[in-house]
Amino acid sequence: MTSETTTGFGLLALPFETREIATERLRLRPLTKADLAHRSENYQKRKDVVRYLRWEAHDHDEPAENLEKRIALERLARDGDGLIFAVELCATDGSTDHRVIGDISLSVKSTRDAQVEIGWVFHPAVHGRGFATEAATALLAVAFHELRAHRVYAELDAANEASARLCEILGMRREALLRERDHVDGEWHDVAIFGLLADEFEAAQTAAK
Repeated sequence: MTSETTTGFGLLALPFETREIATERLRLRPLTKADLAHRSENYQKRKDVVRYLRWEAHDHDEPAENLEKRIALERLARDGDGLIFAVELCATDGSTDHRVIGDISLSVKSTRDAQVEIGWVFHPAVHGRGFATEAATALLAVAFHELRAHRVYAELDAANEASARLCEILGMRREALLRERDHVDGEWHDVAIFGLLADEFEAAQTAAK
């Protein structure tokens, strides 16, 4: 007979309650219904953004009650649980101007094997300014230091060069190319998998100091 403890059922340190995460220029906070409206009206309806997203990530016809369930996700406790953070750009004085430039997520894939997936989408207008790197690094720190993940990975459309570059900047290695795995809008898409191990993340953080 098993019971849930502060370390969950496997190697991951669960449960984990969502909270705001502050970086030098950004604020990561739990997604709200207002953010979802903003996403569908802004960057997640841009053709140059959604062409690289898997369909379930930008299905704007999803029933409202299902969207509300996703917003209400505030706790990681078992396989399949996920959190979505809105990424806000802060003003130079440290306050926030409430400008949402993207969102970023963590999902528990295996508590037993300490495997966590990370995902992101950012407005093309902020590309090349290091915001995605800053947000992803902060969430990787949560995954490795607080959740005690052994491996964090990202799955992305193999044609998404911007996300592939971000993975490389973060120190992630391309582990696999799954040819024509996803069928989206009548076309087959290759999927690239990038992974990062805990000791690799620590080594990169030490080298950056």
